[in-house]
Amino acid sequence: MDDVARFRLRFLLQEIDLYPGDTIIGRSATCQITIDDPLVSREHARIHVEQDRLTIQDLGSRNGVQVRGRPLKAEAELVDGDRIRIGSQELVVCSSITGAAANAQRRTTGFMCHCASCGIPYPQESPACPACGSKERTHEDTLSGPTSERDWALELAAEAVVRALEKKSWEDVERLLLRARLHVEQRLADGGRLDQRPLHGVGDAAVALASERGDIAWVRWALSLYATLGEVPPPATARSISTLPHAQRTTLAPAARRVVESVSSRGGPKPEDRESYEHHVKLAGEG
Repeated sequence: MDDVARFRLRFLLQEIDLYPGDTIIGRSATCQITIDDPLVSREHARIHVEQDRLTIQDLGSRNGVQVRGRPLKAEAELVDGDRIRIGSQELVVCSSITGAAANAQRRTTGFMCHCASCGIPYPQESPACPACGSKERTHEDTLSGPTSERDWALELAAEAVVRALEKKSWEDVERLLLRARLHVEQRLADGGRLDQRPLHGVGDAAVALASERGDIAWVRWALSLYATLGEVPPPATARSISTLPHAQRTTLAPAARRVVESVSSRGGPKPEDRESYEHHVKLAGEG
């Protein structure tokens, strides 16, 4: 039997088989490949497999598709190694063969690296970070599956929250905050470690949502999370909280008090956290 071409998409830590016919990529749960990113349209792009030919088409998405670093203007053919940018995510085309030579040509999959500039994870094969374009990588935390200490799922969720915040898409901000909250609480329940960098973005989004909608529930949750970790939010977040209306700050006083007590019980704030700590001491006294 002759070897037959087979295509896959490498996305984050997995390879997804592409079967003959159409594969729809988008934010909707009805898509064959769902990407939960506010920059991704409900049905963003279509990939079509016909025998040994693979093509991609933009389905009129809001933010477009990039192939090989260039905007997709019309249906285009894809080949092994092509990189597809959809939203803030990058997918890599993989071509392998079935039959006798398959095992010999199977490649190791799922390797990730982290951008040294913005910190998000992306496929190691990509020449640059799909979010900020930097080519600098951190090498100490290269990801190769569940043994990695880096919480790439939280990092991606936090990045999506920040991008939704930049677009002032408040429904997306709230939906993505819920997603991040579920992940964080499960991570803590399992005894996992939480990286501070993505949490700061989540905290900023919580404060912005409170300012927009007048509901401080998300700020209260963010403060309770920092209290659990024995940390204070970064100064920018603390200053944003101090600009909330007095009535809202008063109801946040108990949560701020827990932050102060938690940090104090661990020896007090680090020098770089002193400004934020003082903001929370003042907030705790407003209740």
